Amino acid sequence: MTTQADRADQLDPGSRDARVRASSIADQWTRRAILDMVRESGGQISERPIYQGSSVSRPDAEPMAALGTIRYVEAAARHNARRYIRDAREAGHGWHGIGAALGLTGGTGYGETVAEAAYTYAAGDLDSAYARSYGRSFTWTCPSCDGTIHDRGPYSGPENDEEDHARDCPRLAAVVAAFDAQWEAEA
Repeated sequence: MTTQADRADQLDPGSRDARVRASSIADQWTRRAILDMVRESGGQISERPIYQGSSVSRPDAEPMAALGTIRYVEAAARHNARRYIRDAREAGHGWHGIGAALGLTGGTGYGETVAEAAYTYAAGDLDSAYARSYGRSFTWTCPSCDGTIHDRGPYSGPENDEEDHARDCPRLAAVVAAFDAQWEAEA
């Protein structure tokens, strides 16, 4: 039996149809998670029409119980996004690739470039009180040197932005060499 997820995987992941299907699947799973969480916490469930005026109904959480649950779902999704971004950085993916995977674009509220948008999504808004007081960084562990990296984003080059690599870290050396080669090619 082919599932919705299987059908979505058969499409070009960047196509509009794939994005619409992925969004629909995410909506269905989120609604299901909210319903299950409300049910498990003893919240009220009722039958509601699937759309205004429909004679077909389905179980749904009472609105106030659902609203109380939604904040937990949002926080969990954000926590998991940061965890997967950390995993991606540790696996060697750059900020641009992470932003593209998240479907971010430059020139939005997150940043001027796709890479900057990804960094802002991960590290938080530049104008937050915390960022103004302490600066921003995104922490991950370098698998090459085992350093705890305080990543300052895609702004000044990896040598300056990825603080706390070991002095002889081969990964940092490779990233710096690729960065320098890209600059030379664009010049």
